[in-house]
Amino acid sequence: MLTQLTADPLRQFLLWQEEWRAADPRMPNSAVLATADHRGRPSARWVDVAYVDHGFVYFTNHASRKAADVAVNPVAALCFGWLDKGRQIRAEGPVSRLGEVESDAYFATLPRSIQLLAWSSDQRAEIDDRRVVRERFDAQRARFTGQEIPRPAHWGGYRLTPEEVEFWQRRADEIQDRFRYRRQGEDWHMARIAP
Repeated sequence: MLTQLTADPLRQFLLWQEEWRAADPRMPNSAVLATADHRGRPSARWVDVAYVDHGFVYFTNHASRKAADVAVNPVAALCFGWLDKGRQIRAEGPVSRLGEVESDAYFATLPRSIQLLAWSSDQRAEIDDRRVVRERFDAQRARFTGQEIPRPAHWGGYRLTPEEVEFWQRRADEIQDRFRYRRQGEDWHMARIAP
């Protein structure tokens, strides 16, 4: 199988993601994002990876825990689990914040309800009732009636640029395949690793 993999792990990721979409289109962009705060305390949560270019790009509120973590510890890991297909992909590397132009462009593609929610929700705030967010949502909907919704300054994108990517494939004989790509300068070194 080593000879069947591409030399670029991001290209290989996109090939596996397309196979997942064709087999089962449930949540092909969902991954667990793991970050750690300034004391090294880990935190993991599901995110939607919006797109893949020279890294894995996701968007969030800049006041969220994940954003606060990468502000002080700008390294993270992603784990995609397409387990019905017997596959897992892990990626690790530095995280950087996207510029306003990239964040604006992606925000403009979102459904209006998601745009309104970005204006309505403070992801770190404690609330007494779900109704609080609903009221804020309704207020924002009224505020932006009949106009395009601009991206709020507290919302934007992040890119995890992988330095290591690992592909795991379940096998019927229970001796799973694992392949690791490690960045070495501008090139990738690929190796089979023990299951």
